Amino acid sequence: MTTNVASSLAAEPVQAKDTDSVKAILQRKFRPKPPKVLRRKLSQDFAVLLMRSSYNALDEMDCIAMDQFQRDFFLIRVAEYQIYTNNLGAGMVQQGDLTDPYYFDFISYAQYKTINRAVTNDPLVVFEEQQVPPEGSSEEKTDSKGNARFIPVVVKRDPNLTNKMLIPTHSKKVGSTILDKLEETFGKTDSKIPNVGNRPDSGTLLLGIRQIVTLFLISGYAFKGEVVVESNDGDTRKGGKSLFAKYVITLDAPVTLWSGKALQLEGDPLDNDFTSKTITEYIRRSGYNNIKSSIKFDGSTEEITITVNN
Repeated sequence: MTTNVASSLAAEPVQAKDTDSVKAILQRKFRPKPPKVLRRKLSQDFAVLLMRSSYNALDEMDCIAMDQFQRDFFLIRVAEYQIYTNNLGAGMVQQGDLTDPYYFDFISYAQYKTINRAVTNDPLVVFEEQQVPPEGSSEEKTDSKGNARFIPVVVKRDPNLTNKMLIPTHSKKVGSTILDKLEETFGKTDSKIPNVGNRPDSGTLLLGIRQIVTLFLISGYAFKGEVVVESNDGDTRKGGKSLFAKYVITLDAPVTLWSGKALQLEGDPLDNDFTSKTITEYIRRSGYNNIKSSIKFDGSTEEITITVNN
């Protein structure tokens, strides 16, 4: 049986007509200017974790050729960078330095702008991707000049992963990767995230959520943060405990302050709020699945509301 591979890639490659279109120009015109606010430097390892978890989640879903994604990501950040730095002023952005909150804010915007484009443009289930020859292959890994050599490989997505599932799946994968790393890094220290068991009450769950926020702050994600809870616990289901709780997380000057606001205003459905993704995954692992979240910005403050109703 022959598998037909579409001649086009999952989403049309980014071209000058996309980055210089009337829509793109208007978006830049009405986009909020990046704020000049005091922010902490990010931990290098944590910054890499946030970027890499987002890239790997997309790669694992098999919805776009990753060689195309890399090209699109490059073109989008080239098109946006000069405008971003001009709005901030000379010397404000340390290009290429992920620990610089101004640069991270920009590069996360460009990454998630590219990811949103990939997951919302009716991605194909079967497509062709350029990859380096696998280990053990008889194919040469470099050309005559010593450059990496790529070969075409047919990629087929899991048919159970529909296009409608791509956005929530990406967020879940990112949150899971970050949570795993935090538990690996701090699990044997006094700063570990508490294991609250299965389906804890709202107050017990709050302890874990607060510790996640604390670890984000330690890593330089925001200048400061706090968590409060509004809850109404009770046995409303026969034979089992249910939970209604609303957790409000307030972050002052997070590293995604500008990018999160810009993505939201431009209607991109997949946000880059790593705190929300990680906390949601923690709540899910604690036995609750009916979880909703919303994000709003006010000046240099971000407010995340996570509601659990199980």
